[in-house]
Amino acid sequence: MCKKYWILIALVALVASSLACNPPTPTIIHPTVTPYMPATAVPQDALPPESPTDVPEATEQPVPTEEGASPTDASPPTDTATPVPPTPVPPTLAPPTATPQPTATRTPETTGPLDFEPPQGVESWEKKGDTNKVVLKVNIVGGVPPFTVSHGPTVQGTTSDRVFLIEFEWAACKSAMVQSITVESSDSQSVTHNYFIPVAAMPWCPTPTP
Repeated sequence: MCKKYWILIALVALVASSLACNPPTPTIIHPTVTPYMPATAVPQDALPPESPTDVPEATEQPVPTEEGASPTDASPPTDTATPVPPTPVPPTLAPPTATPQPTATRTPETTGPLDFEPPQGVESWEKKGDTNKVVLKVNIVGGVPPFTVSHGPTVQGTTSDRVFLIEFEWAACKSAMVQSITVESSDSQSVTHNYFIPVAAMPWCPTPTP
């Protein structure tokens, strides 16, 4: 026992002397500097695929309906608009319609028997080339205007005046003027007279010498 103890002391003394002659050199540890790397956008293709373990989004559970009705049969709730009462519109009054008064059919009054004095001569005349424009005057009495005047078979015109002028052409100087005049009034009266104008009463004819 004493022998092992002395051997251990000798070993310790030996190590102590060795350390005194060769002191240990301290080791310098240089810090490692990591170079700065700027952040870069990672392309979409480089993103890792979604993990199959991702939790799916929560789905809306069907709202339970009345007993016996399927969730798909229930109609979605709709907003019920509050009815707006219509604005009262005052009635439009139609203007009073005038009642047409019955038009009385007036029967023209007759002022007497229709008549006229046939012309005895020429009222006026005018030379017109190889012939003459002759004017005869008719004075109408009685009857009701307007009057329709005809010279022979030709209607000369209609007038409300009681003086009517008949115009025609005449060039002969060897025969007298003989023709008829007819006057019709609005009260259905009609009168026809013949007139006779001798050559001596024709102013464009030369006066015969005795």
